[in-house]
Amino acid sequence: MQGEVDDACAWYDERKDGLGDEFFASVKCVLDAISINPQAYPLASAGRRKAHLKRFPYTIYYRVHADRVRILSVCHDKRHPCYGSGRK
Repeated sequence: MQGEVDDACAWYDERKDGLGDEFFASVKCVLDAISINPQAYPLASAGRRKAHLKRFPYTIYYRVHADRVRILSVCHDKRHPCYGSGRK
């Protein structure tokens, strides 16, 4: 997951200085919201949940376990919908 976020940050920074930082802040904001209330976001498939970033076309996929939340992927909305689905 970290590599996906780093790649996106670098891509956005190439487009506009500081935009990568804005993307990272958006990801962090959604991750914080997930940690507070992981059940608030809809199911995507097979027990995976999804949370969309507001400003950027990215979705965070995750699973809620009894003792933790596992982030599966942070992927661009134009990627194939099964991207990251094999991650447990």
